[in-house]
Amino acid sequence: MKIKLFFLLIMITTIGFAQNQVNSFYSTNGFISRPVTTPNTLNQSAGGINQNWNFSGFINLGTSTYTNVAPTTTESSTYPGTNTVIVTSTVQGPATTEGRIFTKNTAGTVSITGLNSSGLNINFNGGSGGSGNATLGAFPMVYPFTNTDNNVSGNYVYGTNSGTFSGTLTTTVDAYGVLNLPDYNYTGNVTRLKTVLSVTLFLSIFPVGTASQTTYAYYDPNDPTNNFKFRSLNTIVQSSVAGINQNDTTFEIGNVPVLGNINNLFQSVWIQNPVQNTIQINSASTIENANISVTDILGKTIFQTKNEMINGTFEIPQTLSKGVYLITIGNESGSITKKMVKN
Repeated sequence: MKIKLFFLLIMITTIGFAQNQVNSFYSTNGFISRPVTTPNTLNQSAGGINQNWNFSGFINLGTSTYTNVAPTTTESSTYPGTNTVIVTSTVQGPATTEGRIFTKNTAGTVSITGLNSSGLNINFNGGSGGSGNATLGAFPMVYPFTNTDNNVSGNYVYGTNSGTFSGTLTTTVDAYGVLNLPDYNYTGNVTRLKTVLSVTLFLSIFPVGTASQTTYAYYDPNDPTNNFKFRSLNTIVQSSVAGINQNDTTFEIGNVPVLGNINNLFQSVWIQNPVQNTIQINSASTIENANISVTDILGKTIFQTKNEMINGTFEIPQTLSKGVYLITIGNESGSITKKMVKN
């Protein structure tokens, strides 16, 4: 009984344009992410403001493509209230799998109505009038947002296994800060969305196990594509009746450039850290018509200049307060963002 598929495919969330705000549940059509794995332990326990997350050691496993479509007549009947279906196509090696997440968006309030993937069918049809739907809450969600749906319920079918479930879904915008993905040469201001789904599994009227998933998803508020930069999903399923004792975590990288494939012009850029009273940009390549901007971890622009030439060492006299900053250097050929620290 692949309960994991159920929880793995539920949490597809996206961000819009405001700082520390999750604007929308739906990603850009055609969004491509990378399922990855890592032997490293990633510490995501801390919430709150001004966090600094450093995640590395990832190995690419394949690609996943997300598209949003209207439900068919049959889907609308099977999952009442559905008005958008999120289709996920994942390629890993020679294998391609597809998942469909059924959602209901009522005046900005988004709920999950169902799921169909690889022979697994989940229907959040417990109660009446959609009362069993898994409701995330109303978008946009601004830090510190929280919403708990205590009425999640429905039924599942997978092969010869079937039954019902009920429980809770808690959604929070629980943190913001700086995300560092050195394997992908990405550093950026992000807002984090956390979801915790916890249900009891039933066979007839008898409880036969429990299942939960904790999801952390990180979004760049300056990225207008509404796509996550990093996401992790920890799934725990325990059912002695079905012989399941599962505890595993999956990771996914958003559409950030792979290290080594970014424009060579910016690969050699490095910043002298810690910063004193001068910001020192170093580059082995000559960068013409460079636009430079410095922001704090809240996204406020501290400094910007345009049409500069960086040849060797470029210095910017600038007195900064103690803290962490991001500096972006770019032109028509591309851009790169680096972290700066003022002690």
